[in-house]
Amino acid sequence: MKKVIFILFVLVLNAALFAESQWPCSGDSDCPEGMTCDSTSCGIIDGKVGEYAAVTLSLGQNNPNSFGSNAIFVANPATDLVMGQLAVNASAGDGNGKVYFIQEIKVDISIYPTTIKLDELKLVHDANGNGAFDPSEKVLSIGEADSSSMKFVINQQDMAFKMNQTENFLIVGTFSSQTPIKDAFSKFNAVIRNKSYIVARGSKGEFPVAEISQSINFPTFSFEPEHGYFLFASGRYFPKKTLSWSEINQEHEIMHLRLKAIDAANELAAFKINLYGNSVSFGNGVEKISLCTDKNNDGKCDEVIAEVSEFAEPQQSAVLQVPSGKVVLDTGEETFLVVKADLNFYKDQNTYFYITDSDVTLRTKKSIAGTQIKTNNFNYNCSEDEPECRQKPDENQDEGSDSGCSVLFID
Repeated sequence: MKKVIFILFVLVLNAALFAESQWPCSGDSDCPEGMTCDSTSCGIIDGKVGEYAAVTLSLGQNNPNSFGSNAIFVANPATDLVMGQLAVNASAGDGNGKVYFIQEIKVDISIYPTTIKLDELKLVHDANGNGAFDPSEKVLSIGEADSSSMKFVINQQDMAFKMNQTENFLIVGTFSSQTPIKDAFSKFNAVIRNKSYIVARGSKGEFPVAEISQSINFPTFSFEPEHGYFLFASGRYFPKKTLSWSEINQEHEIMHLRLKAIDAANELAAFKINLYGNSVSFGNGVEKISLCTDKNNDGKCDEVIAEVSEFAEPQQSAVLQVPSGKVVLDTGEETFLVVKADLNFYKDQNTYFYITDSDVTLRTKKSIAGTQIKTNNFNYNCSEDEPECRQKPDENQDEGSDSGCSVLFID
C-alpha cells in the first residue's frame, strides 16, 4: 500500500509541475522528448527527464568574430544575420541519457540610431555547433517584445535537450533602415544580462542557473555606409587566441583584414602598422612584417605581396607598400588580406599591433570605415627560472636604443 501511495504522490507532483505550463497534446508528436501524450496533456516518461541540474551560460565557441575592429560591418538590409551563438549546459551526475527542458530565453537588443529597425528575431538550435544558420536547422521561437527585452518562448515539442552536453543556440536577426546610412557609426547587438534570462527545468522544477559575473555581450554589428567610404576592417578569421609566452617566438598570422569598395572602384596603395607596448619595435622583437592575399577567405596566406624585414633602426611603425595592381577592387567588390609577423621577443617585452584610419592610403582618397584595428597583446612574460625563457640580450649587443614606448590617441 505504501508503494502505491508513493507512486500517486509522484504523479500528482509531476502533474502540478507541468499544469502551470499548459502542455496540451493530441498525440506524442505534440510533446517534447522525455514526455508522452496522456489523452490531452503531456506527461513525463519515468527515468527520461533529469530531476536536478546546474545550468551555465556562455558565448559559443563559434560565436561571430568581431575581434580587431570590435564590430562586424554588414550591408543594409541584413537578413537572417547570426548575431551570436549562446552555449548552454545543464550538468548533473545522474544526467547522462536524460533530457531537460528550456522554456524561455531572453535577450536585450541595443540599436543606434533609432532609424534602424529590428524586423524579426529568431532563436535557432545550432545542432552542429558551427555558428552558421544552416537550412536544416530548426527555428525554435520567434522573439516577442517583453518590456525592454525580446523573449523567446520555445515551441513545446522542441524544448527538450540532452543533459551533460553543450547545446548551442543562434540569435538570428533581420535589420533594416529606410533612412540612408551616411556614416560608419551605426551599431546593434544582443546582450544577456544575468541568469534570469533563461528558464530551464526538469521533472522536479526549475533548475538553478550559475550567476553571470559579466553580461554576455554578443558582437556589435554596423551597417556599411552607403556612399563616400571605403571599408577597411577586420575579417572573420582575425585571431582570437591570446598566445602564451612559449608560443610567441615564431611567425604568426596576426591580422585578417576585409576590404570593400563600397560605392566606387578603388585600389589599396599602402598602409602602416603600429606598435604599442614595452621595449618592442620593428627591428627589435619584430623581425619581419608581411602582407598576403587571401583569395578564398579562409584566413590563410595565399601570396605574399609586400614585406618589410630590414629596418635602418628600431622603429614603432612599418609601412607595407602594395605593388600596383595587386589589390584592386571594382565597385561593390570585397577582398581579404592576411598580415604576418616574425617575432623574437625577450623577457618582459610586450606589444600589440594596430592600424588607424589615417594609416590607410588608397589610390583614390575616401573616408575609411572600420578602423581602428587592434590585435591581442603579445606578452613575453616568462620567468627567469624557465629554461626556454629568452633573456634580454647583453646591452653591448646592438639591439637599438629605442625604448619601444609610444602614445596612442583614441577618439
